[in-house]
Amino acid sequence: MKIYTWNDILAILNGESSAEFPKTGLSTGCFDGLHKGHRKLLSALIEACRSKGLSAGVVTFSRPLPGIKHSSDYKGDITTLNQRLKLFEDLGIDFVIIVDFDDSFACMMGADYLNILLNVCNMELLAEGIDFRCGFKGATDAQAIRYWAEKNNVETIFVDPVYFREGTDEEERISSSYIRTMLSRGFFTTAQELLERPFELDVAAFKRDSNCSQLLPPDGLYRTENEKGELVRLEIKDGKIVGLPDCNSVKFI
Repeated sequence: MKIYTWNDILAILNGESSAEFPKTGLSTGCFDGLHKGHRKLLSALIEACRSKGLSAGVVTFSRPLPGIKHSSDYKGDITTLNQRLKLFEDLGIDFVIIVDFDDSFACMMGADYLNILLNVCNMELLAEGIDFRCGFKGATDAQAIRYWAEKNNVETIFVDPVYFREGTDEEERISSSYIRTMLSRGFFTTAQELLERPFELDVAAFKRDSNCSQLLPPDGLYRTENEKGELVRLEIKDGKIVGLPDCNSVKFI
């Protein structure tokens, strides 16, 4: 899987790089956790790209946007960037473009963003959730995207949200924010169902940076499993890991 930065894309746009993209299909999002809803969307993207001979790509952010825009009440990232990249690759994504969200990106008009994907990334297909918005203050919604796509001969796929029901008749929309709430309460079984895998702490990331932005479960002693399948006792106290274990990651099983 190839990895690009948004600066790489701008360098191509400005004639400072001779790199070229094949014909592509793209999806943009934070994809924190890569839960069932994300998987439905990206599976639709990959399937459509494979049938049309396109390269399947994702535009994502170095940090999930809620952690940047609502940092005061943000619980933490479900997955680190390295974890997300590995999950993208496992799904079959061909390339990822990583954006460091800043003022210049935030102020970009939606049509300008889509035009860059069209002209630099040779985008022929765009797959998004039905409530996806882009551009300055999220002004470019699905209707506006469809209008732009028709004018530019870009095929669009819009995927409906995925819901689940747990113990009641009420349905809950699967979202990264809901999974963060479940993890912050220690509800690992629910999180595992929605992520389709156990919640995993990126221990290597905490070793590199003690202020790693990945979400930690509530204080307590936990029975976890490292990447070798060995049992690891993990203690979280005062919102910190007590004594980082000698491994790269642990799963809450």
